[in-house]
Amino acid sequence: MPEVRFDPAAVPPKDRYKILTGTVIPRPIAVVSTLSADGRPNLAPFSFFTVAAYDPMVLAFFPLKYKRDKELKDTVRNLAETGECVVHICTEELAEAANRASGKYDHGVDEFALAGLETVASERVRPFRIKGAKAAFECRLWKTLEIGAGEGGSDAMFVEVVLAHLDADLLDGTRVDAKRLAPVARLAGSSWVRLGEVFELERPG
Repeated sequence: MPEVRFDPAAVPPKDRYKILTGTVIPRPIAVVSTLSADGRPNLAPFSFFTVAAYDPMVLAFFPLKYKRDKELKDTVRNLAETGECVVHICTEELAEAANRASGKYDHGVDEFALAGLETVASERVRPFRIKGAKAAFECRLWKTLEIGAGEGGSDAMFVEVVLAHLDADLLDGTRVDAKRLAPVARLAGSSWVRLGEVFELERPG
């Protein structure tokens, strides 16, 4: 079968983005709340998101470096100032609100209000949780890593979970029912996807 070869050094950054986000799919979405040093809330979704470790419990998300004109994203700025956040798993119920919160708004805009979301106080960190979210992780900044300095670079944010909030209906002991969680994920462009067919493969050994 014919193939097309892409040399990253010869491809413009926007095309690199399209190639990666069109093939590394589906990508789960972290909806991250932070507070600025002066107490202004921020909420933003990130689809460059994964589990980094479980002992300690560390999540990782990777905000693209700038929102405009070398202006750092509010999530990155706030985490640098306060070192705290709440990571919510984006579910079907949160998808529309998460999308509304994704705009390149001015620093200090309250995306909770803009997205029509109610807040609830967290227990161990200052940033608010989304009221009614099925899965939320209160976190403290563990480590950051700068990946590239240009427009397409990112700030890798590794955050340690200090308290997890999960709907009881999701759980059988500590096993989470994925269908009840009903997560959504990003594809390329404006395309999202729901949880589809689930199948089992037993790991060898």
